[in-house]
Amino acid sequence: MNERDAAALREIVRLCGVGANLVARGHAWYLGDIDNVPGLAAESLIIKIGENVARLSADTTDRHLEVPWSLIKRMRDRLAHHYEGTDYEAVWDTMVVDLPTISRHVQSLEAE
Repeated sequence: MNERDAAALREIVRLCGVGANLVARGHAWYLGDIDNVPGLAAESLIIKIGENVARLSADTTDRHLEVPWSLIKRMRDRLAHHYEGTDYEAVWDTMVVDLPTISRHVQSLEAE
């Protein structure tokens, strides 16, 4: 694996860890901020994860089809370009359900 891909994968795992820290604060915290700062933070993390996925070479993504690369990029595009319709419950679900799975997959790739 080339260094650029390795760096992007490390960053994805790091960002997923930040997401886990946000999730650990709880759903009430996520919903409770009147300015939706937790939701905006979660949205930003997902966008940054998608940006790192976009940096990966086709060789890496093609060899690891078990990771939903295109879904990650589509979620990034939706949040970045259609922000007026952001469903913050869907963002929360992504943080709770999808990021841990993505992190596990990517950590296994890093071990290669």
